Amino acid sequence: MHILTKVKHRKGIQESLSNIGWLSSDRFIRMFGALIVGTMVARYLGPREFGFLSYALAIYNLFNIVSNLGLDSLVVRDIALDATREPRILGTGFVLKAAASVITTIAATIAAWFLDPHDRMLVSIVALLSFCSISQALDVIDYFFQAHIRSRYTVVPRRTAFVLASIAKVVAVFLHCGLLAFAWIWALEIVLGEIGLVISYFSYRRLLPRWNWDLGQAKSLLKESWPLLVSSLMIMVYMRTDQVLLGKLSSMEAVGNYTPAIRFSEIWYAIPMIVTTSVMPRLLKSREANPDLYYARLQVFYQALILVSLVVTLGTLAFGPMAVRLLYGSKFAAAANILSIHIWTGIFVSVGCVGGQQYVHEKITSSALHRTLLGAIANVVLNLLWIPRWGGIGSAMATLVAQGISSYFADALERRTHHIFRMKTLAFLRFWLLPFRLLQGTAE
Repeated sequence: MHILTKVKHRKGIQESLSNIGWLSSDRFIRMFGALIVGTMVARYLGPREFGFLSYALAIYNLFNIVSNLGLDSLVVRDIALDATREPRILGTGFVLKAAASVITTIAATIAAWFLDPHDRMLVSIVALLSFCSISQALDVIDYFFQAHIRSRYTVVPRRTAFVLASIAKVVAVFLHCGLLAFAWIWALEIVLGEIGLVISYFSYRRLLPRWNWDLGQAKSLLKESWPLLVSSLMIMVYMRTDQVLLGKLSSMEAVGNYTPAIRFSEIWYAIPMIVTTSVMPRLLKSREANPDLYYARLQVFYQALILVSLVVTLGTLAFGPMAVRLLYGSKFAAAANILSIHIWTGIFVSVGCVGGQQYVHEKITSSALHRTLLGAIANVVLNLLWIPRWGGIGSAMATLVAQGISSYFADALERRTHHIFRMKTLAFLRFWLLPFRLLQGTAE
């Protein structure tokens, strides 16, 4: 009752919990919707064609992440700290993202042609998705709602676009459509989601946006964001380069078996991302007033996410392989073994999400670059060594090792992140020692 009373009288806690509720419900719907529809698409296309589509999406994602320019957390932070600069921050962020999206669209198309000059389908799919993603410059509206902890205004339009796209994919399966039709559906989902964001922004503000371009603001954002940009790119490298390398070093069938496993695993990545998005802006404000309280709460936050991630991991180990075989069928049997390895990356993803926000709060974003660079190098090297020998299993092992290096061990290599490494280590130790403490207490 004491906890409920405390929550009732703390507006900040209520807002954070409401935000988590909206994001969690959205993820729940997306998780099961993508699982059902994705299974239908995979079964319809089969391992080879599904692997080809996943291969094209991996190439697109590698370049699309660059168009973000690492601005998301910085824009959220700056608006949360000083709402009076909101028009200048949003306007500058929009122009920067739009310009970057045009450049990455051209780069992605050239890269797809370079990887396979004779495959027009690959080039067409990558070009289509990249071109439609120029509209994601409007994601600055999402950052605005994150800063104000009003994610429901983002959830509704994107959920609507997702539901419409899911229905379209089911229809495409029954109509026996080709790969390009599914690519069009993915592309239109992006555009519809961004149009929905604009509508949500108007409904919230009830006036035309007065966004302003400011060269000084752009220089300030880019100066601080470039390490985050490279860091985000490196994260995408060690999350998607495995699919690209599998396609080049093994086969499209290997990509087709690998993709269901990592999608099943990555569904759970949303948990730490949702909670971090909702909690960290509030923690940032407490850091200004009481640094000791900020670090104490942050320590508890690390421990809580490790606990949640371990529960998810153990549950997936128990039921995941059976679920993969049941949903995808015997053609995708190899995905079950890949999942049992890849699911462990979620624990490192959890501490990495909180650590990444901590870098932004403490203005040491270059450290994010260092850690993800190490992880990306490790992932590429290990994939090159292990894919020829173990295929998808080797790629899952490479991703796990790379995630551990990037999200945890790299913090020990730099003096100014030693305190973050200590916090993560303490979180792991306190959690793993908890059963022994409980046993000791029972014995006494």
